[in-house]
Amino acid sequence: MDVLIAMDAPNLLNEKAFIKHLKKEGLEYLKEEEGMVFSGKSSTPVMNTRAFILEVVKRALEKSPAKFCNMVCVIGENEMESYGFDLKTMEFKELK
Repeated sequence: MDVLIAMDAPNLLNEKAFIKHLKKEGLEYLKEEEGMVFSGKSSTPVMNTRAFILEVVKRALEKSPAKFCNMVCVIGENEMESYGFDLKTMEFKELK
């Protein structure tokens, strides 16, 4: 299934390292899109894919911190999900 991730992560400490980490994990940076947009493919169930995305982006933020990071994901035909990164707990939380 197709995966699309759009992020708002201003003032990344090292944007190249951030993008490189996501690329290494199989997510393609879509330069032609406005902002930070990544796409990929998944052959695992939605729950596993969601957990993978949250973990991979968390690790990228650990390598290259930002003032904040908000992200929306579309996994296959599922509705768009929104997440915000909590700098205190270093975890993503679903935004409703």
